[in-house]
Amino acid sequence: MGAWSVIAFLLPMYRQLPDAARVLWFAGVFSLIVGSAVFLRLARPLFPGVWLFAGLASAIAVLTATDTATIPENAFVGAQLFAVLGLAVFVMTANVRRSRNFVAAFSLSFLAGQSASSLAGIAQAAGFDVLGIETVQGRAAGLSSHPNVLGLMSSIAILVCLTMLLRGAPQLGTSFARVALGALTVVNVGGLLSTGSLSSMMSAGIGVLVTVAVMRDRIKHFVLAVVATAASLWFVAEFTSVFNTFRSPADRYLQVTGQTTADSTWDIRKLTYEYAWQSIKEAPLFGRGLPAEYGGTYDGITLTHNIFLRAWFQGGVLLAIAVGAIIIAIAVAAIRAVVRKQHGGAAGVLVTIAAFALTSAFFEQPDYWLPAIVAWAAISVDSNGLQPPQRWRQSDVHVGVRESVSTRSKARSAGDLETTN
Repeated sequence: MGAWSVIAFLLPMYRQLPDAARVLWFAGVFSLIVGSAVFLRLARPLFPGVWLFAGLASAIAVLTATDTATIPENAFVGAQLFAVLGLAVFVMTANVRRSRNFVAAFSLSFLAGQSASSLAGIAQAAGFDVLGIETVQGRAAGLSSHPNVLGLMSSIAILVCLTMLLRGAPQLGTSFARVALGALTVVNVGGLLSTGSLSSMMSAGIGVLVTVAVMRDRIKHFVLAVVATAASLWFVAEFTSVFNTFRSPADRYLQVTGQTTADSTWDIRKLTYEYAWQSIKEAPLFGRGLPAEYGGTYDGITLTHNIFLRAWFQGGVLLAIAVGAIIIAIAVAAIRAVVRKQHGGAAGVLVTIAAFALTSAFFEQPDYWLPAIVAWAAISVDSNGLQPPQRWRQSDVHVGVRESVSTRSKARSAGDLETTN
């Protein structure tokens, strides 16, 4: 658990780590996944066939996605996809099954690292240079490599905080812990706003709606959390100049739709979709190649900003079917969570990541997949999602002991009667 906690803490800033540290993080992730699989530390997740097929499709894509790439060139990315899609969910499900603290430890470690990245994003948006990183076109990247990465990570962190706050988080002990959670929520909302990433904001909104729908019995807590967050943001905006340099969502909408600039990012996305689809129609079975250098679309550089189309364009039809099956499985899991009022945080995280993946260059990146895999494992084990585990009360232990002694006494008495008879 300790190794995974370190990985979770560094996950939001993985792409900006020094080269040696980035290699160690990457090697640590895949060593833990593959090592656990080799020693059969695996457990059955929800819808295992979906993930097994995804792993198989990834392996086949190495051999068939050769329109422009070669098999050796495909091997590295294909191995990543095989480990992440075909093995990781079984490993993480086993980790969650083995330790009731795993999801909580992973989530809190991630929250700590991401909150630091969000603070850096807020500082950058306010005009400060943080570790040599500044805003690009008014958009902050925090400690990550790109505003969209910070946007997704901030969205996940918001859902972690929201889930704990909605549950009341009695395990956290003092009211100070709840205030700290509220402060971290505000920080990550600020981090999300500093990115100017509309796709991340929309994904976060969808995730919050799913989480609240699942936890609708605690709607009063949600309203209080929203009011407290809005009041905190208003106070910061009113009495400081932090938000003066932020690009508002309205400004970003005008830019994205091309109303204030010649370069509409929505038009760029559509160009990637059109190029990928045209290529798919010309060669629907086999992909061009799994590495990013073979994924360039209309300009030879920009990647397809949709995971389904990118999987088909670069990996072929089997990989596209596998990705489509994962997206459908996430939708089914979210619907079940809403109906059953279970796993609000995990369902919200999954839906947020899926929505983001449909509008971004999402593919084999482990920092994108790991939060989704942990959330899926949490649902698979029927755990409390992102809620820290409750400790047993001493009285419960005493009652359990008394009931066990009583049961054994009755069993002995029944045995005596049978012998006498």
